[in-house]
Amino acid sequence: MCEDDLVPTAQMLMEKMSKRNASIPIAVDVVCGKKFDANEPAVLKDAGNVADDDMIFDIGPKSAQELVDIIMKAGTVVWNGPVGVFEFDQFGAGTKAIAMAIANTKAFTLAGGGDTIAAIQKYDIYDKVSYISTAGGAFLEFLEGKKLPAVAILEERAMGGAGSGKQ
Repeated sequence: MCEDDLVPTAQMLMEKMSKRNASIPIAVDVVCGKKFDANEPAVLKDAGNVADDDMIFDIGPKSAQELVDIIMKAGTVVWNGPVGVFEFDQFGAGTKAIAMAIANTKAFTLAGGGDTIAAIQKYDIYDKVSYISTAGGAFLEFLEGKKLPAVAILEERAMGGAGSGKQ
């Protein structure tokens, strides 16, 4: 999905990261098809050569290798979501490359979300991930430091607050 209204936000984030001597990896090559179908042929293209009627279903091998290199150097990896339509094998190479890097890195690895767990199961790396959360979006919000309603209630009860059942 292309969200043109978020391009300025992406550019601002990339500029902010650049000032911190960091970067946000952007796909340089992609795997496309014309329709969402299990039998759709996969066509590798440079990101700049994507046609208006192309649908991007995966990252290409150069982009996947860039992410693998980042994962292998990291101390901690948070994985939320596949990078392609991995359910169709012809569009799964990017997600598989990331899964294998996560399986082989020495980093502490956290993974969250239903699609991520499906990829973990497909590529049989379940026992290679340090921590797996089924919470998905809530998992990311917790990592951001947001106060989650259910956690707040549990903390309140633990301290003997309202709703704790204590008299």
